[in-house]
Amino acid sequence: MKEIEVKSRAFTYRILIEAGCLERCGEMIRKVSDSKRAVMISDDNVWEKYGSIAETSLKKMSFAVDSIRIKPGEGSKTIDCFTKVCEELGNLKVLKDDLIIALGGGVVGDLAGFVAAVYMRGLNYIQIPTTLLAQVDSSVGGKTAIDLPQGKNLIGAFHQPLLVITDPELLSTLNKKQLKQGMAEIIKYGAIKDKELFKKLEQYGSIEGALLHMEEIIYRCCDIKRSFVEQDERDNGERRKLNFGHSFGHAIEKIGNYTLHSHGEAVAMGMNIAAGIGMKLGITDAETGKRLTQILNAYELPTQVQSNYKDIVRHMAIDKKNDEKGLKLVLLKNIGQSLLYTIAEQELENILEDVLDDILELIV
Repeated sequence: MKEIEVKSRAFTYRILIEAGCLERCGEMIRKVSDSKRAVMISDDNVWEKYGSIAETSLKKMSFAVDSIRIKPGEGSKTIDCFTKVCEELGNLKVLKDDLIIALGGGVVGDLAGFVAAVYMRGLNYIQIPTTLLAQVDSSVGGKTAIDLPQGKNLIGAFHQPLLVITDPELLSTLNKKQLKQGMAEIIKYGAIKDKELFKKLEQYGSIEGALLHMEEIIYRCCDIKRSFVEQDERDNGERRKLNFGHSFGHAIEKIGNYTLHSHGEAVAMGMNIAAGIGMKLGITDAETGKRLTQILNAYELPTQVQSNYKDIVRHMAIDKKNDEKGLKLVLLKNIGQSLLYTIAEQELENILEDVLDDILELIV
C-alpha cells in the first residue's frame, strides 16, 4: 500500500492507495473514526457497482450505515440537490458525531464534501474516489463546491477529509471517456510541476499504456497536490497553479451548459489555449506548446474549441480567483515550470482572438 500524509492546518490525514482496498474500507475508516454511524453519499451508477461492497465492509466494523443517492453528472452539483441531501440528513436524524462518506467521482466528492462542511456547521467526512479524475485530483485538498447558473464552483468551502481511500482497481469499470477526463488532470500535473512525469506520459503514449503504471501515477499526482496544499491550503497563491487550463475550461463547460464537454475535455482545451496565450506573451516557448498539444492528442483529448472568444472571456470574468487587478491565469514557461499571471480583461480578449485564430476552429 502506498501512503501520503497531508498536513492541513487542523490535522494530518492520509491518502491510502492500494488495488482492492475498497473491500477493507471499513477497517481503514475505523482507525480514524469512532463514529457509530456513517452516511454514504453516492450516485446511482456508483452505488449499483460498489455500494454493497463498501456497506458490507463498514458494517463489519460496527458502523450503522445509511445511504443517500443522487443522479450522476454535473447536474447534481446544484443548490436544489444540495438542499435535498441536507434535508435527507435531517430526516435521518444525523448527529454531529456521525460520519459522511463520499463514494463516487468528482461531483459526488464536491457535493458531499460541501454538505459535510456546512451541515450542523461541519461533520467529519471520508473520500472514496471512484474515477480517475477524483483519484488523482478532486478528492485531495479539501476543496468542496456546488455550481450556480452563473458559473462553476461558485459556492463552496475548504473542508479537509479525515481520510482518502483510493482503489485503482475501480478504474477497470470506467469507459474511455471517463479515463480521458482523468488523464487531462494527470497531464496538467506533469506540465506545471513534474517534467519527469510528463516525459513518462509521452513514453507511455496512450491511455492503455498509462494504465499499466496507474498506481504509481496516482501516487505521484497526489503527492504533487499535497505539496501545493501544504504550502497554500486556502488557495491564495501557489496552489492556484493547479488551475492550469481550468479557468478557460470552466468557461467552456458553462458555454456548453455542462453537457457538450466533460470537465476533462474542457480542461484539455483550456490547457492548449493557455499554452497559446503564453506563447503570444513570450512566456511559453514554442517547443513546450508543441509538446503539450502532442500529448493531448496522444491521449485522445480535444485541443480545439468552437466557442466564441468573447463568450469565453465573459464567463471567465466571474471566476472566483479574479480581483480588481485583472483575470488570473496559469501559464507555462517550460514543461514542469509554471507561473501565475494577471491580465486585464480587454487584453486577454484581444490575445485570445488571435490564439483561437491560430490554433482553434473558431465559430464566431
